[in-house]
Amino acid sequence: MSEFSESYHLFSIDQNEGIKLLKKAWLRGFVYPSSYNWVTIVPSGRSFQPNKRLINKNKGVLVHLINAEDHGWSISIYDGRKRTFHYECNWEEEIDINQDEYNRERFVDLVNSNPYQQKTVTPLDITKVFYVSDFEELFERNPVQQVAELLGFENYEWISYEYSLREAKENPEGFKNKGIKTVNSIFTF
Repeated sequence: MSEFSESYHLFSIDQNEGIKLLKKAWLRGFVYPSSYNWVTIVPSGRSFQPNKRLINKNKGVLVHLINAEDHGWSISIYDGRKRTFHYECNWEEEIDINQDEYNRERFVDLVNSNPYQQKTVTPLDITKVFYVSDFEELFERNPVQQVAELLGFENYEWISYEYSLREAKENPEGFKNKGIKTVNSIFTF
């Protein structure tokens, strides 16, 4: 079975900030505890499309990560509502890279701004992650994992609204023990 993951990551140490963002956007979803300055948010909505309701209510730094294991992956950075970085790599018979909004300096700044970052990264370090020449290099280097590790994402594999919903139903106690908060009510008052 192939992985189809999609998650948002809010630059924050407070899980409640993720809950507030979901509620302001009037969305259902799941909010994971803060880890390495990131709160993972998994909102309801159309899969593999930017969640405009969530993004329009964002006032901080929000990263949208998609990993469709056998088809491609993408990452976007939103500063408030404005997308300041986007990279997309898809493949079927050949690799197709969309770098129209590739802002390497923004990505470097974000990585280096995290106090949990072990070492400072350079623009060349980032270039080595995002540029692949063939399928062998793509699968050998696993850029999704490299990006997640650089940013400090703990929750990015096998994660989506559908996966989280299924896990919450099948193992509610285990789900709750992980500290994951469920936002069911779309009303903020």
